[in-house]
Amino acid sequence: MVMDDIEEELHVRANKAYLYSIFYNLLSNAINYRSRDRSLVVHIKCFGNTEKGTLISFSDNGSGFDMDKAGDDVFKLYKRFHTDKRGRGIGLYLVKTHLEAMGGHVEVSSQLGVGTKFLIYLPKN
Repeated sequence: MVMDDIEEELHVRANKAYLYSIFYNLLSNAINYRSRDRSLVVHIKCFGNTEKGTLISFSDNGSGFDMDKAGDDVFKLYKRFHTDKRGRGIGLYLVKTHLEAMGGHVEVSSQLGVGTKFLIYLPKN
């Protein structure tokens, strides 16, 4: 895991349990859906004091998924995009609902065979 560009003095006001769950689910997905062709690399970047608050970029070089096929189902409960792996389709749903409960939101981009990137927005304090 590579943690790039994280300001030492950066602070966020958020629910600790929700933040733990968000990172746990994203990291767990990165591990579970890693590529068989290369070693897993996860990049986490954090930018404070943006117009929207704090921005956290979480990206991996895993197997990715087809955004066109996933459509609006990406963050829905019990939706899964890899039938060859075990899972319940709850992780990304929790990421979205936890962020929304704290006044934030999440965006995703993914490409099959390349990886997935999540942009996490936490509101200003």
